[in-house]
Amino acid sequence: MTTPLADRLRVYYASKNVPSDDAVLPVYTADAGSDRDTIVDAALVEADGYWNFAHGFYLGDVTAALAGEQFYVRSFVTGALTLSRNSSVAAAAGDSYVLIAGGGFGSAREILGMLAGGVLPELVAVVGTNITGLTCKKFSGRLGPGTLTIHYDQAAAMLYAKMGSEAYGVGVDVSGNVTDGHVYVADGSAWVRFDTVAASLPVGDEDDTFTLAYPLDTHVPDYEGFETAESANGKSRYRLEVARNEDGGGGVMVGLNVNIDLPAGTATTIAGGGSLGLTAGALALTDASDHPTRGYWLYNRTKDDCRPTNYRSGNTAYCLGVDWGTLGFDQGSVEIVVGATITDATTAATAIVDQITVATGTWGGSDAAGTMILREVAGTFGNNNVINVGATPSAVCDGASVLGFRGFTAVSWAAADVIELMPDSDIGIGTAVADEYETPAAVTIAPAGVTFGVDQLELGHVGDGEHCGIWRREVIVAGHQARANVSDHTTYSWT
Repeated sequence: MTTPLADRLRVYYASKNVPSDDAVLPVYTADAGSDRDTIVDAALVEADGYWNFAHGFYLGDVTAALAGEQFYVRSFVTGALTLSRNSSVAAAAGDSYVLIAGGGFGSAREILGMLAGGVLPELVAVVGTNITGLTCKKFSGRLGPGTLTIHYDQAAAMLYAKMGSEAYGVGVDVSGNVTDGHVYVADGSAWVRFDTVAASLPVGDEDDTFTLAYPLDTHVPDYEGFETAESANGKSRYRLEVARNEDGGGGVMVGLNVNIDLPAGTATTIAGGGSLGLTAGALALTDASDHPTRGYWLYNRTKDDCRPTNYRSGNTAYCLGVDWGTLGFDQGSVEIVVGATITDATTAATAIVDQITVATGTWGGSDAAGTMILREVAGTFGNNNVINVGATPSAVCDGASVLGFRGFTAVSWAAADVIELMPDSDIGIGTAVADEYETPAAVTIAPAGVTFGVDQLELGHVGDGEHCGIWRREVIVAGHQARANVSDHTTYSWT
């Protein structure tokens, strides 16, 4: 049994508009009348709301300036997408784009890799300036940001790659034409996919350098102001990626694991005299100088708890109060749906249902039981109290409500607690039936049976030709400042 090389793992967009496993992600075409914040497309005949909160990007086949530019759909009515913010220029009639939302099947379109000199080679040709005959087609996300050098050794007819001042990796023979070749940097985990035309390669040794950067909004959009406003009440949203073992030679990825990247910034501690309760407050940290300035999350490793941080000034983080939580329920008689406002008939506590899972029973049988994730929680739901939706008794509390974000139980924080930055999203493992993953009714509804967290996911052994699904969950809290450049990258590794 061989061990597949790093380039044999391919990660693809999944979307509810993909008709079968490994099928083409549909391409749509803008009509005349589109502008910077609206795409008009009469071919979009789905019902109003169908593409709400979808992610997309332009292919730039008519308007070159749009190539690879990402957008996020604020709302959809049949025939028109309203974007969350203006595109750099208006789409012209004939401009192509893709839309991604929900789960379903993994497509044949790989998730975009690194930017090189500000462009995406999957959409815009990146050719060698000095190494004529070289076309770079994808830069692995494992390369990371920095300066990539590709070296051509004319005498040996070999191509080499390195990041920064590192040594070169193993060379690749380019004495003949190469299509979809991969040249690795020294650690063997990161690569460049390329084509070469042997007759066009230089006479003599040559180097080309490329400035690499992570693309932004390629799968997880920014927090937008219209979502984080107090009046929006917050929400969760869910997106799926599908990773495939495409070794082609029977190789098995043994112990395949996936992690989600952290924002840049070092761990610190709560400064002497500092503390944080469950209400909004200022948190004095020992050194937060390299943390983001707004709209991020902190994790308390000592207390195993987290908080959304509205903004930072110097070493002081201003955290939001805890108004999300969980509530068990039973004796469910009238169905409670996502988005419903519920009230405790005894304590008058209120909350909005962000997610609801029925573990046993049925609503019609008056014995539905399970768990709700709540937001905008005001007060405490008490054990055995009746849960009303409007004036209608719908279920009974199974235990008291518990406050906490993203599955954690909120507690008070104290001086000397170890504080770390936390990923902006949680990840969980999806399950496919006949190659198809679940497609929730909207991107704000959780896939069933998926456990989310920020720790490494262990996917086990993935054989040649097999695939696995990784869901992301974003928790968007009302009042959390909007933040551009959210960058949640998954990294895969195996033995």
